[in-house]
Amino acid sequence: MVLERSSSPQGRSLSGAAPARSSVLVLEDDRDVAQTIGELIEDQGYRAICVDNGREALAVLEKERPCLMLVDVFMPIMNGIEFLRVVKARASLADIPRVIMTAANDHMIGVKEDVSVLYKPVDFDALKRMLEKYCTPAPKTQRPPR
Repeated sequence: MVLERSSSPQGRSLSGAAPARSSVLVLEDDRDVAQTIGELIEDQGYRAICVDNGREALAVLEKERPCLMLVDVFMPIMNGIEFLRVVKARASLADIPRVIMTAANDHMIGVKEDVSVLYKPVDFDALKRMLEKYCTPAPKTQRPPR
């Protein structure tokens, strides 16, 4: 199921209309990891769309274009490497920045798939730098003085 991080009491809601801020697609099958990363993304002013396999991610990409994709390598149904190969083969998606998130000790993953790599546990400062590089946060709302 495709879930979008939101400010609802449940923390997540079904994907709906896109707010006027950059979205980040998070492919992660571990719900705790996805929630932690999603919260960090939201705290930085972006919208997190969390899915747990590549097939669901492709369905999301049919409807919207994220500023960045964070992709776990090991997932059910369609793993991260398969997903990245499909994305790279589609001209309409190939230019979206992609970052692999993995605990695997294969330092060639990024070279083989032409993507950046974040090793797990994810370094939040490195993730913040990637968000700043590739995404535009929502404009800060001005509160009237009291």
